[in-house]
Order: sequence, then C-alpha cells, then structure tokens
Amino acid sequence: MLSPALAGRSWLARLRRFWLGDASADEREDRRTGRWRTVAALLVGLAIAIGTAGYLASGREAALRDAEREVRNISLVLADWVEDGFRSVEQLEGGIAEWVRAEEGITPENFRERFATLGAHEMLRARLAAAPRVERLFLADRDGALVVNSALFPAPGISVLGRDYFEALRSPEGGDTYLSSPVRNQVDGRWSVFVAHRLRNAEGEFLGIAGAAIDLRRFERFFSGLALGASSSIALTRRDAVLLARHPWLEDRVGKSLAKSETFTKVLPVTSFGSFRSVSTLDGVQRILGVKALDAYPLVVVATRSSDEVLADWRREARHLGGAAVLLEVLILAGLLLTNRQVRARAALRRMAAAKAAAEADLSIAREREAAAQAIAEREGALQAVFETGTVGVAEIDASISRFVRVNPRFCEMTGRAEAELLGGLGVADVVHPDDLEADLARWYAIRDAGGARDAEKRYLRPDGSVLWVRLSMTVSARDAEGRPTRCVAVVQDITESRSAAERLRASEALLRVGQKVGRIGSFSRDIATGALQCGAETREMFGLPAGEEPIPAEIWMAGVFPEDRERLAATIAEAIEQGAQEVAAKYRIQRLTDGSLRRVEMRARYEFDEAGRPIGSVGVAIDVTEREEAEERLRANEALLRLSMEVGHFGSFTRDFSSQAFTCGPETRALLGLPAGDEPIALATWLETVLPEEREGLVARIAEAQAGCQPEIALQYRMLHSRTGELRYIDVRARYEYDAGGRPVRSVGAVIDVTEQRQAEARIMHLARHDALTGLPNRVLFRERLDEALLRARRGEAFAVLCLDLDRFKEVNDTLGHPAGDALLRAIAERLAAELRETDTLARLGGDEFAIIQSGIRQPGDATILARRLVEVVGAPLDLDGNHVVVGTSIGISVAPMDSLEADALLKGADMALYRAKGEGRGRWRFFEAEMDARMQLRRVLELDLRRALTAGEFELHYQPVVEVATRRVRGAEALIRWRHPERGLVSPDSFIPLAEEIGLIVPLGEWVLIRACKEAVTWPGVPKVAVNLSPTQFTSRGLVDAVVSALELSGLEPSRLELEITETVMLKDTEATLATLHRLKALGVRIAMDDFGTGYSSLSYLQRFPFDKVKIDRSFTSGLELSRQSNAIVRAVTDLCAGLDMTTTAEGVETEEQLRALRREGCQEAQGYLFSRPCPAGEIRGVLERLERDASVPAG
Repeated sequence: MLSPALAGRSWLARLRRFWLGDASADEREDRRTGRWRTVAALLVGLAIAIGTAGYLASGREAALRDAEREVRNISLVLADWVEDGFRSVEQLEGGIAEWVRAEEGITPENFRERFATLGAHEMLRARLAAAPRVERLFLADRDGALVVNSALFPAPGISVLGRDYFEALRSPEGGDTYLSSPVRNQVDGRWSVFVAHRLRNAEGEFLGIAGAAIDLRRFERFFSGLALGASSSIALTRRDAVLLARHPWLEDRVGKSLAKSETFTKVLPVTSFGSFRSVSTLDGVQRILGVKALDAYPLVVVATRSSDEVLADWRREARHLGGAAVLLEVLILAGLLLTNRQVRARAALRRMAAAKAAAEADLSIAREREAAAQAIAEREGALQAVFETGTVGVAEIDASISRFVRVNPRFCEMTGRAEAELLGGLGVADVVHPDDLEADLARWYAIRDAGGARDAEKRYLRPDGSVLWVRLSMTVSARDAEGRPTRCVAVVQDITESRSAAERLRASEALLRVGQKVGRIGSFSRDIATGALQCGAETREMFGLPAGEEPIPAEIWMAGVFPEDRERLAATIAEAIEQGAQEVAAKYRIQRLTDGSLRRVEMRARYEFDEAGRPIGSVGVAIDVTEREEAEERLRANEALLRLSMEVGHFGSFTRDFSSQAFTCGPETRALLGLPAGDEPIALATWLETVLPEEREGLVARIAEAQAGCQPEIALQYRMLHSRTGELRYIDVRARYEYDAGGRPVRSVGAVIDVTEQRQAEARIMHLARHDALTGLPNRVLFRERLDEALLRARRGEAFAVLCLDLDRFKEVNDTLGHPAGDALLRAIAERLAAELRETDTLARLGGDEFAIIQSGIRQPGDATILARRLVEVVGAPLDLDGNHVVVGTSIGISVAPMDSLEADALLKGADMALYRAKGEGRGRWRFFEAEMDARMQLRRVLELDLRRALTAGEFELHYQPVVEVATRRVRGAEALIRWRHPERGLVSPDSFIPLAEEIGLIVPLGEWVLIRACKEAVTWPGVPKVAVNLSPTQFTSRGLVDAVVSALELSGLEPSRLELEITETVMLKDTEATLATLHRLKALGVRIAMDDFGTGYSSLSYLQRFPFDKVKIDRSFTSGLELSRQSNAIVRAVTDLCAGLDMTTTAEGVETEEQLRALRREGCQEAQGYLFSRPCPAGEIRGVLERLERDASVPAG
C-alpha cells in the first residue's frame, strides 16, 4: 500500500499526464517510428504473400494451359490416324464395289449365285491381307443374307437384316458408306464396329452391301501406347455420342451414350476442335479434355488428362514456395518483435531513469516507474513467448566470455544440445564446426570491437556428428558504461536444405557444362528485335564462331547453315512463328566457319510471344549429332546386312554353357528352330525335342563321340519338325568346342543352317527332270520309260491302250484371258484327268495342251472307249477361273498294244493320227487308230506341198462380191475373196486351205499377194468404188504389214481412201497395244479400217472405244434371222444405233431377200452385201456386175 502522500502525488501525476500527455517527446518519436516500422513490415509481408500467391496462380494456370494444348494436339493427331484408318477401309470397300459393278450381267437375282464362290472368298481374303485394321470382310445380298465371308467358306447362314448399317444403305437416301453402332459378339464378347458400303450394278440397282468388321479393342490398344499418365484417358465416340472405344477400357460403357457430357452439350455444338475442363461422366475424375471431331466421318476423338496429375508438379512447387514464404514472414515478424522490444526496453529505461531522477521530488514518478516496470514485464512476457515458440533459433551471449546465457528451444534443436548443457558453460566455439571456427572468431571480434550487426553462414557440429548449415544474424544488445559490448543476440536460421539445393544446383550446372561439352550440346538465345544471338562456348566451338561473349548476328549464324538446308530451316522457323508454336525442332547441316567441315545439328528452341502474339525472343539448344547419326546409319546398314544375310542364308548362331547344359541363341535361331521367343536360355532337352525321334539317339551319340575325342569342331545334319508350322526342315549344325585342361568341354559356339530349300531344290531338280513343271505330271521322258515298261508286259500278253488328248478351244482361252489363266486351266484339267485314272495308269503332259495316257491291263478296246467317254465328259464340264466361266473340250486318239504295234514310236504315232482325225470330225470326239489314217496324213502332206507350190504357180485368183448402199442400191465397193484353182481338184474353197496356210506359215505371203492383186484390179473399175481386203490375225504378228500395204498402194496407184482393210475381233485379242499401234499406222496412211463379224467374238465394245473404226460389218448370222427373230432385229438395231453415235458405217453381210433388205433399211443400216445383189464373181466379171448394179439403181422404182 502506498502512503497517503504518495497516493496524492500519484493522483497528481496522472492528472498531469492527462493534461500534458503520457509520454515525452522521445517516447512519442519512438512510437511513431515503431508504428511506421510495423506498417512497413506488414506491407513487406503482404507483398510477399501477394507475390507468392500471384506467382503460384499464374503457374497453375500455365500448367493447365500447357495440358490443354497437349490434349488438343493429341486429339488432333489421333483424329488424323483414325480418319486415315477409316478412309483406307472405305477405299477398300470402294474397290470391292467397283469390282462388283464391273461384273457383266449382274442382277439382284443372280448376285448370290455369282459371288457365293470360292474365288470371291479368296478375293476377300487377299484384300483383307492388305487391311490390317479390318477383322473380316463380307458381302450381303439385298435381303440381308450373307453371301460370302472372308473368315469362313461357305458363308454361314447369317442375316444382317435389321442392322442399322444395312437398313441405312438399303434406303435410297443418304451416302454410299455407313458407320454402324458398336456390336458385341455373343460368342467371344468382343466389341466391333461395321463400315458398310452400298453395292450397285452398272444399271444402278441395289445389290446388297459390302461390310468390314473392325475390332474396337484395336483402338484401345493403340490408345494405350499414347496414354499421358495413370489417370489419363483417350476415347473414340460417334458424333451421336455413342462410345466406341476408350483407354482405360470400360466394358460396361461401350455402346452407351455420352450425350449428357459437356463434350456434346457445350463444346461440339460450338466448335469441332478445342479443349475444356470438366468432370468425367464415366469415372467422376476432374479432367482436361481435348476434343476433335473428324471432318470426313461422324466420329469424335477425346483425349484427357487428370487435373490432379497435371497439377502434381505445381502443388509440390507451391508447398516449397509457400513454406519459404511463411518462413520469411516469420523471420520478419520475429525481427519486428525483437526490434520493438528493444525500442520499448530503451523507452522503459529512459522512463525509469527519469522516474529515478524525479523520485525525490515527486512520488508520482515512483508510480510511473512501477507502471513502466509492469509494462516492461508484459512486453518481456510477449517477447519471451515469441522467444520460446519461434521457428528460428535465438541465443543471447555474454560478450566478455563468449558463453551462452540464454537460448530458445529452436536453438537447442539446431545445435542438438539441451538448454542446460548450453547454459552450463558452453561457449560459441563449442558448437561451431572446427573448420569454421577461425572465421567465426574473426567475425565475433569484429562485432565486439566495431559494434553493429553481422550476417554470416557457417556450420554447427552436433554431438551425433551431423552438420547443420545456418545463417547467423548477430548484433550487440547491451554495453557497459564505457561502451564495451556486454551482451550479444544471435538469430539463427537453418539453411541446410536450401544450401543443399543450391549445391545441387551448382553441381547440376557443372554437370550440365560437362555434359554439353561431352555431348556436344550448345545453348543459345535470340533477340527477335535485333536478330542477334547469344551463345555459349560450346555453341561457338560447334559452329566455328569466334570465341567471346559478343552477340552473333543472324546473318553470320545462317551463313554457317549448309546451303541446301538453309531455306528449309528458315521456312520451318517462319512457319512455327506464324502458327504461334512455342517449340520448334529441326535437323540441318552446318559448315563450320573455321575449317569448312560438315556437321549435322539438331536444334530445339522455345519461343516467347508478347500479348499481341508477336515473337520477342527464343532460347534453345543445338546438339551436334554428326557422330551419332553416322554411327546409327552404319549400325542400321550393318544390322540390315546381317539380318538380310541371316534371312537369305536361313542361319542362326548359338552358344552352349556345359556347366548349365543350356543354350543361348538369338531370335533368328529361335525362329528357325521353332523355339520359344525371349532371352531365356534353352535347355538341351528342349533343343532335342525339335529333332525327329528316329534321328535323336544317333545325334546325341555323334555329339558324345566328338566330345569324348576332344574334337575341336563338329558338323551335324538332322531333320526336325518345326514346332509352330509343323513343317519338316533339314538342319545343318557347325559347332566349335572349347575344352579345359582335363579334356572336358567347357563351352561351344556354332551356327545353325536351314538347308531345307537346298534339299528341296535338289529333289525338285530330280523331279523336274522327269515331271512337268506346271502340272506335276510325268513328262515325255518319264512317259516314255513307263511306255517301254508297258511294252515289256504287252509282249507277255498284257494289253494296254495309249490315249493322246488335245484340248479344244484352249488357245482361245489362253489368248482371251491371258497365260496365267491358261496355266490354271491346264492344272485344273490335269487334276480332272488324274481323278478318272487308276493308280496303275500313267497320265503325262507332253507339252502345250497335249496329254497322253497309258491305260494298263485292258481286256478289250471297249475299255479304252469307256475311259475316253468319261474323259470327254469331265474335261467338258464348266470351269471357274478367277470368276471367269470357261468351257473347253478334248479330242482323243487311241492306239492299242499289241493290236496296233509293239513299238513305242508306232503306238504314239498311231494315237496322234487318231487324234488328228477326231479333231477334224468336229472335236469332242475319240477315235481309234485305223490303217487308212496313215493314208489320210499322207494326203494332207500332199495338200501342203501343193499349197506351197500354188502361190508361185499362180493358181490363186480373186473373186469379188459387191457392196451396195441400202437406201439407193448404188455400188459402194466390193469385197475381195481368194479362191484356189487346183489343176487337179478344180476350185478349192478358202475353208479348205486357209487354216492350213496359217498353220504352215504361208498366210503372210499369200495375204501380201491378195493386197497387191486387189489394189491393181480395183484401179480398173468404173467410178471410185472401194475394195475390201480381209487381213488374217497372223499378218498382224508380221512386222511387214504396214510396209506391204504401202507397197500395194504404190504399185497399183490406188487412192488410199479406196482401200478398206477388214479385221476380226480375234486380231484385237493378241498383244492389244502392238495391234492398236499397227492399226493407227494404217489409219495414218488414209486407208479405211473395218471390224468384220462384229458381235461373234469378245469385248467388241471396248475395242470400238479404243480405236475409231470406219466401218462395222454385221455378221450374216444376225442378218439371216431378221425375218423371223425379234432378237436379231434388236441386235441389228443396237449395232446401227451404236455406230451412228460413233460416226461409223454399218454393213450387213449375207443379205439374200428383199424382206431382209427392207428390215435393214428400217433399222438404219447403211450398206449391204449378199446373194440378193450378186454372188462372188471372178475379176473378169466384176466390172460388168458393178455396171449392171449402177444401171438398176438409176431406174426409178415402180
């Protein structure tokens, strides 16, 4: 309790403070300074917080933008990939549709019959092999029934009626291609989607559809290789939001609609390409989505990344940066509190001093001192709280003896010592690392002597031996009366982690410099405004630029780029800048400016753009990849050469470790032997399992024998069954052994060679010497051996027959469909013939379309008749050659032993003569050899000799048949027809000698004689009628045809426009390009070209399109039916209409009645020839016939 006097003074003091103020001027100044100090600290702290938050916010947004750009690019690339895949399928089905459309006579009614064939099945399989993304192909008819399937033949009885793709294409509206909804296979559970294409015939009628099934898991497997992270996803949907495929695969969501997702509700209605952020409706994960709708197909690709995954790095950085910011805020707060405490302490001391000085005068000063002491205690309590709970270490040191007088818990934690231990006599030197002690003492003395504050970094050595790096801020906190420091305060911050990070950064930078030097990687930066580049020493060395730090002008930099790459590099950079690409990568060559050496460089640069999208600068690296790419090129070449050698040579290598009895071999050896793939060693037992069982024991014994004798090398041959293909293979092994001192094998290396092809080639050579290469049948050599064996048996009384067969119309098929079709026909006929024979009979191909048979053990000639009848029937059955229906026949000649002869040559000759007679009697027949056949052959030889003599003897002559105009009956020309006036047989018809002339090669000189004679005689005719000359197909194979025509025109003086050359469609079947070239040369001479016998051959319309004929002659087979057949009238009308459209003249042959002439006039035919006007007459009579026809035409009708 205070005394009344003191109480009164205290009351007066309070009254004085009320009226005069509570503090002195110094105190008020301290308070103002303290307030400003607090405001500054708060502003600094607020700036740090705002800056940190802003930096983290911008970093988060940048990470999300980068992720959006990434998923957009991924969706764009995948959309291109998907679109290319579906386009290839559409092109594949378009090719099938064209193939179907090109089929002649195809209708909805016969579509199934024409395409439910093995040939169509194989065609689909062949097309499927070129489309790896397609699982199977099929054709369905207009009722939805499956016609042909690439997977099974015949196609299963499945209907696609009701399927969305079938119903969409059956409707006439819409396009020709449709993409189906996903369909789940009920057997194996796989999801597929169908791409279907409408099929039409040439008339546009709907035939059905072509379908391609695509396994949706193929897309999922491809997407899995592009996944961007554990929580990323890639999806393919239809435009109607139906999910087709997704990675990760969601079995229960495939085929379901995603119409409620933001992709289809917000994005696609606005744009076909973009990115956004949303929560997935499939798995509830927050994601960043890139969406691209395909341009050509109703499909959408969606690529996503999890937001948590994208922001993972940002969150780690935020935690580190936020922790640092909080630590800095705490340090500022601690500094502020400490400073304010010191300020308040000084103010309190001043007040106490003032109170003490005034205590004797005024008792109120004592109360003020008491109040001040209480305030100090409160402030010291607050400071003590900060001191005790602070995150930085604080220590108060006795300056005179360098010992701790006060420490907070954090400081104890940093030094690893208890508070009692530190205050029990330990000094500063006891906690400092010995290596830092000297520098620390120097700083201590500097602070003690000079005063002020010092900051330093040093190490504390803990009792457990661990080292702690700290940042020390120390200042003098108290001095004695003489100004000497008595107390110091040290604030200690743990910087071990930051210093370690800095050291790691320095180490990384040093390592980077070393890596750049070793890896020949240089860095650079470019200022777009000036065009100058800053680059390091490695870059300067790489480009041969001057050393130093001066900027390099862009012109000098580009001058070092190889001239051929300079424009391309500039274009790449310009394109990237124009498109706003942040990263650019390019490869180019440079010529070092110092020595001119050529180097290869890979450049990667990142560009920075301003807010307007203009580039402001770039940073990047240039990597010298010369040695790497040259080494890679050499390595690729060597590997390719090695692979080629091993593939061509069919060999592999191996090593064997006898300690483990295991083999190590490469993929070539494993594939060659059918061993499991991989790198695991192969056990001896596994290797031996590939050897044929009957050879295994001998092989093991041979190896054991070689090892027992310490043979350095061994060669083995054995056979094996390939485990995967089941093929029998022939293997040669060459091995070299290594033995230890005791003669035990330690290791072996060797090569395995597949000699199967060599062995097969040897066997094939032996086989081909005695067999036909095309059909595999015995050839003439083996047939003769079998014939000699049969003759030996015949001499003992066993009869046999020799049958010679020749195919009818084979040459026509071969010329029309080509040699591959002819070869296929021969193989098919050989199979049919072999199927009709017994094992004791022999079937051989003697050459071309000629076959021979030895029918053994016959009892009578009738047995050969029965066989011949069966052979004619089976050969005459229709054949399907790659979709072409072919019918051929056969003629057979038969000779019988011992009845006809016991000599091989005589039997073959007799069968051949019988064959010739069978063909002459109409083909499709069989004849036995008869004695008079030899006489007939002799007569044919005589006819051949007479024919060769006839040309030189002048026995040939020309007859002419007039050609008149249908409308006026005026003469337009005459057709030259050859006749042979034989001195003994009289006038011989062309049908009797023209085939023989073609067969013996006389048709070319005979045709040239006809050309010259016809032109010479036509010059003498009244008026300017044309003369028509027939050309044989054989003449077109002669290179002298055009010269022969030129010669005939020059010798006769006939105008080229009066000569008309008639050819048949058979001419166009042989070497079409050469034939067309010859026709164009003839046309260039001015002569006219006519197509004879139109409509009786093949592909007439295509030839009319490819060559502009002047005339088309309607065959007499159509003219003769004009009076009775509507079909003949329709055909004639079609030909005349066609020729009128093509500006070609039409001439009808074989006109014999006035009714036929009227019908031709009615159908628009322009010219006619036939017995109605005149029979063919000799050259001496044709002039009078032509004059008579002209006179009759000039007399008015009626």
